Amino acid sequence: MKELSALELAIASSLMAGAMQAAMIQSLVRNKIITDEEGHEIYEQALLLLETKQTVTASPEVFEAARELIEQHLRSPQS
Repeated sequence: MKELSALELAIASSLMAGAMQAAMIQSLVRNKIITDEEGHEIYEQALLLLETKQTVTASPEVFEAARELIEQHLRSPQS
């Protein structure tokens, strides 16, 4: 693997974790373990948690970017 800075490693780790979580939710819906509505609710709860935690952080830009990513999932059609 290419030598990465600490910031690049943190970003890569975050991207990987987000992709894995989205894939797991889609798989749970596709395999009828949870309903489409329950999958949607997971993203809504994640958004609520971010909004709650944002009040105690010094980096609102990071939380804004995270909220935008979650909102993209909420707008996308369910699998």
